Amino acid sequence: MKWIAEAILEHEADILKELDRLLAEGPSAVVTPEEVMKQAQLTLELLVEALNTRQSAALFTRWEAIGKQYSERDLPMSDIPRTSDILKRATWTVMEELVESGGVKLSDLVDAMMVVESVLNDCWFMMVHSYLGSRDIKVAASTERMEALYALTEVLSGESDEFQMYRGIVDQVVSITGLPRCALLLFDDDGKLQPVAANYSDALKRLLERTPDELAALGAVISLGGPVILEEGNNPSELEAVLANYDTPIALLVPLRSAEREIGVLMLDAAKAGQFTQEQIDMAIALASQAALAIEKSGLMAEMETRLKHMAAIGIVARSMTSFIDPKEQRQSLLEMGCALVRADSGLMMVLEEMFNELEVEASIGDPSWASGDAFNGAVQWVTEMQETVLWRKGARDVPVPGLFLEVEAAILAPMLVRDKVVGVLAVGSSRPGENYSKDELEMFKNFAAQAAVSIENTQLYDRLQTTYLGAIGALAAAIEARDPYTVGHSARVTQYAVAIAESMGMSIEEVEEIRLAGLLHDLGKIGVPDSILNKPGRLSDEEYTAIKMHPALSMRIIEPLPHLGNIIPIIYHHHERFDGHGYMDGKAGEKIPIGARIIAVADSYEAMTSDRPYRSALSREEAVAELRMNAGSQFDPEVVRHFLDLLDQSA
Repeated sequence: MKWIAEAILEHEADILKELDRLLAEGPSAVVTPEEVMKQAQLTLELLVEALNTRQSAALFTRWEAIGKQYSERDLPMSDIPRTSDILKRATWTVMEELVESGGVKLSDLVDAMMVVESVLNDCWFMMVHSYLGSRDIKVAASTERMEALYALTEVLSGESDEFQMYRGIVDQVVSITGLPRCALLLFDDDGKLQPVAANYSDALKRLLERTPDELAALGAVISLGGPVILEEGNNPSELEAVLANYDTPIALLVPLRSAEREIGVLMLDAAKAGQFTQEQIDMAIALASQAALAIEKSGLMAEMETRLKHMAAIGIVARSMTSFIDPKEQRQSLLEMGCALVRADSGLMMVLEEMFNELEVEASIGDPSWASGDAFNGAVQWVTEMQETVLWRKGARDVPVPGLFLEVEAAILAPMLVRDKVVGVLAVGSSRPGENYSKDELEMFKNFAAQAAVSIENTQLYDRLQTTYLGAIGALAAAIEARDPYTVGHSARVTQYAVAIAESMGMSIEEVEEIRLAGLLHDLGKIGVPDSILNKPGRLSDEEYTAIKMHPALSMRIIEPLPHLGNIIPIIYHHHERFDGHGYMDGKAGEKIPIGARIIAVADSYEAMTSDRPYRSALSREEAVAELRMNAGSQFDPEVVRHFLDLLDQSA
């Protein structure tokens, strides 16, 4: 991690400037901004050393001293500034500018910042440990409780699943404080308090049944700052209802805060009357501080993961827009990426069928059986008519489509829009317990659906142009062949054989399409060969054969003014080369002959041998196969012959 250490050292002034800005925006505190800046500057210097040497002893010793100083000043836990948290934010903001300038990959920054955060989180833990130890709090002095506190740190630093982390927080808080019940409530993107975990199931159920007004009242109490003790009989009606339904006469509310915002609250109680000890309150504050750090870190990692996913999604859509891709493959790929963006495990893509103007399922993933029925179809109709995205969550009351019930935890239905025209609907769902999509994820998915719509429309336009184009080319080839009744349909049959060979050899979609066009146009130059030569029933003279041999060059001259056909010119120009180097136009041999030309050569020869000509009757299938076998390695590429003969065997 030396590069992040060097970057922090180089941009130390910028980080401190950003930290100063964050302090100015925050509320006034007992500890002055100047003191926090001094702590941050020394921490940065020691952090660089720790990242370079992997030795954090000096840094941790410094933060132990800070904790002891705060204890000696008799500062309550709630007044201790979150220096490490603010420093983390400032560092991330400055480092992110390196990504935007192209100096660092976002994925590398994510990895590096995880290490930086881990060190800074350990600094905070050492400060709390020293602070509590210096105050001679019995709870902190207990070996059993300290082991539990360390266990909480390990849970928070090692758990990647946020719901498991939430449950780990409440379980460890109960173990450390000795209080039997604990619930965790977090503010959502709309600033509403939402229950997310409790150490026993009935508590979470009761909290989830609370009305929005009751939860808002809890949130308002937390915003006042500091731990709050609620006792029945002394509260507004909403809070009285919370205590009554939670079946406790008294509860301790401890805020979870970051440097910038309220995160949530720990709600602790013993389901009976009686005061909380000062030791329990102090320990709960310390635990809330650790929990807030972990939740902030989890949110930051989720935000960076979302950015990475969005960048990957844009890349996939861009690639599908700039290169030809099979429509079925394209739609399946886009749906898979859409599911990955929001952790969905099932979904489907519906595309508007143009002739009948109806939505048809074009791709699916997982088990999307939930995406059916009248309620779902009604939601799809609402999405297409209103051109708005629907977020559905189990138990949510604010779904814009009434009566919608789905057998998943959460789902998103997004319109695929191009210039205010709906070309389809993307529906994804997650069965992950407790799944809940954020506003950022919803907006990201909405944007992805719009990008996917443009990609699909481009593919549809390409298909229409391709169909028209191939029709015109086919008509041109047919007009040439009409000059000779013996060769009518020759180019179409050569194309059919050549495409089958190319696909059998595992060639890409783009290469197969080039061979398809080359097959249709490989004899285009014969338009310049006189009918007397083309239809001559006997042996050609040397002069006549020379005229025939010029048709690949004539084909090239006709195609050259069309830049979009440039890739097929080498195939057409060299399709009469021989594998041993004795063919025309240039006498190329072996793999120096374009693979497409080697394929056309086999397909063209087999079709010619099995068709009647003015100068001979058609050979039988067996006779033509024998000719191919005999000339493999001399006239023809033996590998191409092998694939073609395998195809003939399969068709037989």
